[in-house]
Amino acid sequence: MKTIIKSFVMLLALFSVASCSELKDDEHYDNSNTVIANNELKIVGMTSEEYLASRGDFSNMNELFRNQGIYDELHKKGQLSTMLVVTNDKFRQPEDKKDFVTRSHVSDISISPANLEDGTRLMMWHGKYVNVSIDEAGRAGNIVDHIYFNNGAVKEVVKTTTGYVYVISEMIETPTSLYDFITDLGDEYSIFREMVLASGGKEFDRANSKAIGVNDQGNTVYDSVFIYRNTFFEAVNFDMNSESLTATLLLPSNDVIQRALDDAHQRLAAWDMERSDSIMKDWILKAAFHAKRYTAADLQTTEVNDLKSIFSTQWRTNIQQVETTEPIELSNGIVYKVKNLHLPNNLLMYRLKDYFYYYENCTDEQKAAYYKAVNLNYKLCDTEVTAWSPLPGVWPYHENRIIRFDKPSDIADTDGFQLDFTPLKLSDDGTVRPWLFPPGSYRFAMGSVQNQGLDVMVIVLADGQEIARTRTITWGSTTEFHYDRGTTLSNTHPEGYDATYVREVGGNSKAANYDTDGGQMLDELVIPDIHGNGSPVQITMRISCGSWNGKSNVKFHHWCLRPTVNNY
Repeated sequence: MKTIIKSFVMLLALFSVASCSELKDDEHYDNSNTVIANNELKIVGMTSEEYLASRGDFSNMNELFRNQGIYDELHKKGQLSTMLVVTNDKFRQPEDKKDFVTRSHVSDISISPANLEDGTRLMMWHGKYVNVSIDEAGRAGNIVDHIYFNNGAVKEVVKTTTGYVYVISEMIETPTSLYDFITDLGDEYSIFREMVLASGGKEFDRANSKAIGVNDQGNTVYDSVFIYRNTFFEAVNFDMNSESLTATLLLPSNDVIQRALDDAHQRLAAWDMERSDSIMKDWILKAAFHAKRYTAADLQTTEVNDLKSIFSTQWRTNIQQVETTEPIELSNGIVYKVKNLHLPNNLLMYRLKDYFYYYENCTDEQKAAYYKAVNLNYKLCDTEVTAWSPLPGVWPYHENRIIRFDKPSDIADTDGFQLDFTPLKLSDDGTVRPWLFPPGSYRFAMGSVQNQGLDVMVIVLADGQEIARTRTITWGSTTEFHYDRGTTLSNTHPEGYDATYVREVGGNSKAANYDTDGGQMLDELVIPDIHGNGSPVQITMRISCGSWNGKSNVKFHHWCLRPTVNNY
């Protein structure tokens, strides 16, 4: 029983009219055998088949077309065509895939030089495109040696009564499709190859498989046809088999991927953070595929520029390093090899969020160092909303636990208060340590408790120096800063959390309130590279309030820094 991988091909050709020469499609035919319209175009009063037969230097190509039934099919179709041919001295007899090679030289489209432009794609009978490229001289009206069909330079153009014959310097070499290219990648690209192939697979195509018998168990036996299906890519309308695709693949080798992972783990270790290899590899896969054909100038810039992959993954062209001098042409795209891959900071740090109530886990020395309070008396840490999950068993339980400070009895309202707070992280053993923040750009959010009626401002300090200051923000009756509801921000949930889906599946109307960033304090907080080597730093959040406004206590819930697109 044979197995066939069947590619889906869209037979579609789009052409833009461009005056790449002064030749026009309405040029009339002459009754003479050959009329020289200009130095580079012949117009003949015979069919393409007759013209090829009339020239002895096309005998090999003519015989190939005849033996493979091309002329019979042209007669049956009765339509105009474009034929790409070579002289005998350039002819190479195909040893295998003879029909495929032959049909790569014939198209149902009759297209003149006037209607060719750089980037035109001509669909041939073998179901794949031939790419047209035209240099500057060609765009100025010159044809010979200035227009190319794939690898073959045009040497002559002949207009016949049934279309156009282009004599080219080499027989057409058809590049492989993007999918075939990936499946044929060598061992040095095995990590990337397996990531792609693991995201899809073969499926039995019953509709196109021929029944050839019945086995001993009474089951139908098929001469099986399989198709490659990949819902991961199909979800973004990206079919690697489709010849209508115009794609760019940014291809990392095993060495490039491993160096990127090693560099990421070194940075994470310096930041006292962790990130799984699976998340980083997923980013590599999603960043590699783009739905347009990029030039070298598009991919390597000195200015900050972001490209978006088919999965909307950010690729920053002045940071990533791509080999642009030797791209690999495919039938439905182009491949550039990646020289050096940087896994972005905003991938390694999805968001940094933690809580004020870790005060209860501090030693006395840590309390004094990390919670420097003025006009505040610590009261308690308290869970005001019992731990809950909008989808138990899928998303972890999350509690709204706060720290409360009371107003000292011996101060006036106008004395206000100040808390110099160092963000802390909680270890599995219950101890705390300060967060270390890499230099870069972040969105800063916080949560307190609703209806506190206090006007607060936060000054952010790094190495004792002020680096940012918020506006005065009222923690009032709105829910914007209530615990971590974060009702005014977008992209505010834990990684992978889809509030709409969770609400529909779990039936919890409060799904959107689950573990959000909170309310916005600053749309951008830039932590500078204080030490000049990219090393992370501790920061202090100085929370100040000029008046107690008749209130007797204040409650703090959490803080959150989410890396921005510029934290790359």
